[in-house]
Amino acid sequence: MRKAKDANAIYWDLGLCVFTVLVALIVQAAPTRLLDGVNIMPTWPLIAIFLWAGLRPSFMPPIVVFAIGLTQDLLTGAPMGVWAMSYLIALAAFRFRGEDGMPRDLPPVLLRFLFMLLLAHTVAYLVGSWALGQMADLMPLIVEATATILMFPLLAFLALRRRRSGRSGFIGG
Repeated sequence: MRKAKDANAIYWDLGLCVFTVLVALIVQAAPTRLLDGVNIMPTWPLIAIFLWAGLRPSFMPPIVVFAIGLTQDLLTGAPMGVWAMSYLIALAAFRFRGEDGMPRDLPPVLLRFLFMLLLAHTVAYLVGSWALGQMADLMPLIVEATATILMFPLLAFLALRRRRSGRSGFIGG
């Protein structure tokens, strides 16, 4: 039988998951331009999906990932289904499997996220180009991917630090 404390932890984690995904979607839709330049916003929803799919896989079933992608398409003005499809394909290819799920060390998590990010942005570019009927502008996706790569290690470190037990890992525990 599960302790009451463990059951409460699941509800707190679920609430935190919903909150972080909503904040990621809202911040993703916020306009952030540098002096009439390109948008420098990282792909916050992809970061949230990746981290929660690793920490609590039951919180990120495919229908939830699809809904997050559609919501991002709606909020950002992208062709409907572009980010939904790219998130589903990328998560299916790079989801953590096995008993332990996400490792506690940072380098394998970073490497897997890098591949997931590249796949998601490639699919978004291809599907977006197909939906527009012409080649989409690649520069915003490159800037967004670069900003995401620069931001992810800090968030991954914080998520893994929260997950660590008494075991020491690459960065300590």
